[in-house]
Amino acid sequence: MTARTEISPLVQACVSTAQAAPSASTISTDALHHCERLVHELPAMIMSVNGHGYITGANQRWLEFWGYDAHELSSLHVRALLTAESFRYLVETVYPDFFRSGVCRNVNVTCVLKDGARRNGLMSCLGEFDETGRIKNTIVMMQDVTREKATEAALRQSEERFRGSFTAAGHGMALASPDGRLMAANPVLCTMLRTDEKSLKRESLQDLVDPADRPILLNNVGRILAGELESAQMELRFPCCGSDLVWGLTSISIVRDTSGIVAHFVVQVVDLTLRRKTEERLKNARKMEAIGQLTGGISHDFNNLLQVIIGNLQLVQDDLTTEASRSCAQEALEAAGRGVELTKQLLAFSRRQSLEPETVSINQMIKSMSSIIQRTVGETIQFKADLMEVDAAISVDLSQLESTLLNLTINCRDAMPTGGRLTVQTRSVYLNETYAARHQDVTPGHYVLITVEDTGTGIPADMLENVLEPFFTTKDNAQATGLGLSMAYGFIRQSGGHIDVASEMGQGTSIKLYLPRIDVDPLTGTVESDADSDEPSPKTVLVVEDQEDVRKVAVGFLKSFGYRVLEAEDGIIAMGILQEQPDIDLLFTDIVMPGGMNGLDLSQAACALNPDLKVIHASGYPQGVLPAEQIEQIGDSLLMKPYHKDQLLNALEQVLCDAKAA
Repeated sequence: MTARTEISPLVQACVSTAQAAPSASTISTDALHHCERLVHELPAMIMSVNGHGYITGANQRWLEFWGYDAHELSSLHVRALLTAESFRYLVETVYPDFFRSGVCRNVNVTCVLKDGARRNGLMSCLGEFDETGRIKNTIVMMQDVTREKATEAALRQSEERFRGSFTAAGHGMALASPDGRLMAANPVLCTMLRTDEKSLKRESLQDLVDPADRPILLNNVGRILAGELESAQMELRFPCCGSDLVWGLTSISIVRDTSGIVAHFVVQVVDLTLRRKTEERLKNARKMEAIGQLTGGISHDFNNLLQVIIGNLQLVQDDLTTEASRSCAQEALEAAGRGVELTKQLLAFSRRQSLEPETVSINQMIKSMSSIIQRTVGETIQFKADLMEVDAAISVDLSQLESTLLNLTINCRDAMPTGGRLTVQTRSVYLNETYAARHQDVTPGHYVLITVEDTGTGIPADMLENVLEPFFTTKDNAQATGLGLSMAYGFIRQSGGHIDVASEMGQGTSIKLYLPRIDVDPLTGTVESDADSDEPSPKTVLVVEDQEDVRKVAVGFLKSFGYRVLEAEDGIIAMGILQEQPDIDLLFTDIVMPGGMNGLDLSQAACALNPDLKVIHASGYPQGVLPAEQIEQIGDSLLMKPYHKDQLLNALEQVLCDAKAA
């Protein structure tokens, strides 16, 4: 084979660059020809560039990639092979270091092919310096990474879509490592468990689950790892905030990497707590209904039996000749009489007792009972009647209501053997559709709420759901029959009302009786006044102020103006009052308050609840200190402290007159 004498410019540039190294030796002609063949056949793209940036040579792979012929190379400048952005990046970022060192590696550039198509390239360069220290020749090696870049972009886009879905999901989501450690949690899961992502990342998945449910979780995870299941779905309990439990429909699936090794678990949690509580209430309501039907039927049949027993005892009593026999008959009659009372109590629970409803002014009734309640509970217990400002009317059997309240106060007394505090409170409330949806026995509307509250021993949580059942009692058997609360339940339900019992061990018990108001128009919500009265009912103002002495001054001013006044020490309490009493006309609130809700937050939430509510804000800070956005939100309804009585009156009249004019 005849040796070639012509060497391509690309190979000459490569050899020249290689021989520029201090330790390089002279290369023979045959070696050059071998080198030329190797360079031209390499799968990598190689080109040579002179000191002015023009192409002096390129191998076959380069020509195929860019789409040029060999004779077109000499007129090509590097600038024509790259996008303007990539060339600017080379000039401004890569070249300064390259001209000093003669080397650059793995530079990402966007290539422009002859037909205008664009591809991604990874470029490395080796330069040859002349005697003046300038680069006179550069060997450029290029790798096509378009496919890799597309894959990387698709992966990044997929990750962004997943991250967006993960964050915006309407249910709780988390990622857990193979050992169960939580790697990420979305906002819904943090809200559901009442914590934050940072705290959750310190926990493992099994630590979040109630101990009683951990075997279910671990068993399903084990089956997934063993390949028995692709995913698992289970209902688990998640403790949070002390004794509270969140029920979650929990789905767990596995994600493996390309080698089949477990990368992480995807955990999804749908909050079932509300549904569980609703189902539990429905189950209890059905249970109480079934018990009521049973006790009602038994009471009816038992009354017939008692009638026969009592009648025959009375018939034979007069014919008995000895004192001993007449005494035995009398004892039997007395026992039968107690049976009659027992059947009355059972009939009360089953809502089949005979009632004689009448119109009752609730405050007046409580006042008339105060002395007997105080005597019943004794001197060691402090009794307080906390009554609403304006009396309310209900239709109820008065004797039965008085008996119910007296029985409840006796229960409270027995729960405070060493003394305590008993409070009977009346309020006007509105139970809306949301509340009614959670309680099957409630119809939306206006109610009078009678709360009987003690500071006694409380009722254990596991017994609380049974306290309304007949014959169930937390007392010793010798102390009670277990029919007091069940009678109250039956009577309130038969009267169209609703009863709710709340208790905490060591803190006391609160029993709430809701009875429908009859002096409120169900459509407009306005209180019906007497036909002979021409005086309008007073406006109601809610004062919200955390400093008690300041609040007392405001309340005193408002009462002297003739307003009906309610008060609250923070925004949370105020929102509860606003929800219970929709007839409040004006909110008078301080701006700076503790508790996580300031006056501006409160007024915004209150107006969303009642768009007709008028608001006056008070502040001890100078107006110029308040942020501009707060000033804009407050508008003209700002009263600066300290204010005089007439200033408050003017502010009230201005706001309420503007409302009337509108």
